[in-house]
Amino acid sequence: MNKIIALVLIIAGIYVCYLGNSRRNSVAGSVANATATVANKFDGEPHVTNATWYFVGGGILIVAGAFSLTRRS
Repeated sequence: MNKIIALVLIIAGIYVCYLGNSRRNSVAGSVANATATVANKFDGEPHVTNATWYFVGGGILIVAGAFSLTRRS
């Protein structure tokens, strides 16, 4: 049962990364990236786009699934 959950986590992480890549390459993602770049130059604070959060979340899911898959029970 644990291996099934681990595989679901890995697949979900890959899907979330795919969504992040689609978001980054879309028109809305390009506009968000441009506005974040301008905002970073304007006030110096780091602004993160939604696509970046998709990549972070997907990476966490993949790592959690891989860790769960390799763990002995």
